[in-house]
Amino acid sequence: MADLIFDTSTIISLATNNLLNALVELKKKFKGDFLISDAVRREILDNPLSSKKYKLEAIIISELIQNNVFRVYSKINIEQKTMRVLNLGNNIFSAYGNNIHMLDKAEVETLVLAQLLKGVYIVDERNMRLMVEDYKKLALLLERKLDTKIKINNQNLRLFKQEISNVNIIRSAELMAVAFEFGLFKEYENKYASRKDILDGILWGLRLRGCAISTDEILELLKIEKVK
Repeated sequence: MADLIFDTSTIISLATNNLLNALVELKKKFKGDFLISDAVRREILDNPLSSKKYKLEAIIISELIQNNVFRVYSKINIEQKTMRVLNLGNNIFSAYGNNIHMLDKAEVETLVLAQLLKGVYIVDERNMRLMVEDYKKLALLLERKLDTKIKINNQNLRLFKQEISNVNIIRSAELMAVAFEFGLFKEYENKYASRKDILDGILWGLRLRGCAISTDEILELLKIEKVK
């Protein structure tokens, strides 16, 4: 079974929706590793521990790392490839004569790690997912947001796709749908909350607190799970 490589955005979505415990239970049923990169560790642990705003979440996440729910992967040096992919990704789209900054180092480092390890990339950030899966849709979204024509550097796009190929991507929403299939939320079923209510609540909670998922995609997940 492929390892799951987590981006900062996904861990934050799960933490702010009180779903980290479901992740712990899911790990017990999963044969692969839950991995994070060094840059992600700094974003979710080192930096917040020195602040006040997200210190509690960082402490909870530190326990997951301590207990090997998350494992920090640093066996291979991916700095050079990460910086190359980061530079390409931030020089693909431009508007008003300027390149548009699309990606940050931690998410690119995670993407590179997923590609090298042939793992599944878990990311809730929309820009990163669309950069890999559907750059044309991303360009259209940027045009609507910036109200101008977006130019695409096709050479950088081609090189970006060469560097990053065959990466499977899912979001926290799909991951929690898998946890739901394993029956990890059964204890919440009662006369007030049906199975459909529970899954719908999980998916909408994730959407409203970090996960880039549309209403149609939520309805599709509910349909796939055949909940009533």
